[in-house]
Amino acid sequence: MKHVFQRKPLFIIVLFCAVAGILGILTAPASASVKCWEISPVCPSTGDVISISGKAAGNEIIEISILHEEMVPVSGNNYKYQINKLKVPKSISGGENLFTVNATGEDGAVVRDMNVRVKKFKWISRHVDARNGNATISQSNVPSWMSYFVKIDGEVASKKEGSEKNKEKNNSNKGQVKLTFETSYEAAQANPDGNFCFKYDTDSLPAGDYIINIGGIEKKLTLNPEKEKGSKHKNR
Repeated sequence: MKHVFQRKPLFIIVLFCAVAGILGILTAPASASVKCWEISPVCPSTGDVISISGKAAGNEIIEISILHEEMVPVSGNNYKYQINKLKVPKSISGGENLFTVNATGEDGAVVRDMNVRVKKFKWISRHVDARNGNATISQSNVPSWMSYFVKIDGEVASKKEGSEKNKEKNNSNKGQVKLTFETSYEAAQANPDGNFCFKYDTDSLPAGDYIINIGGIEKKLTLNPEKEKGSKHKNR
């Protein structure tokens, strides 16, 4: 019995250390592998090819997330928006890419539902009812070898009732719908020294502000309107 009681505390200590080690691995932030990154050129325009480079852990797979918002006015009880040329880059090593659209009401508008219609060789439609005023549709494994014409629309309700009802008839103060677009994919793999670099063609992106997240490090990118034909060029 003496030996049993001596070994039991040792066994508990070893077990505790093993569990703590596993939990440490599971809870370690993924962003720890990416140390820094930067964009060139600093002030790009639509149509430019930007270069993103940085430092990470050796041989690390670099995943990028690009987020953009558009405010869409409500007309009647509906909202509509279209993307003339959507293109989702291909992930390296056969990994998944992902495109997500979220609709939420602003200024008194409440989103009821959302339709996303994509034209490849034919129209493909998806519909979702909103939950608590939010509607989200995601699509993974989007073929990257072609661009798509996309229509987004849906119905909205209004929080304004009673005395505000007459104001709504004037098509004023009907609110807006905020569409949030997010594209994510595995963009590159760092070399053994941890250096990585890849390019992104902005030809399919509208002008505006974007939030780019790489390894948990977020930066804001402002994409200026397309340059005039006489001065248009691509940074390659």
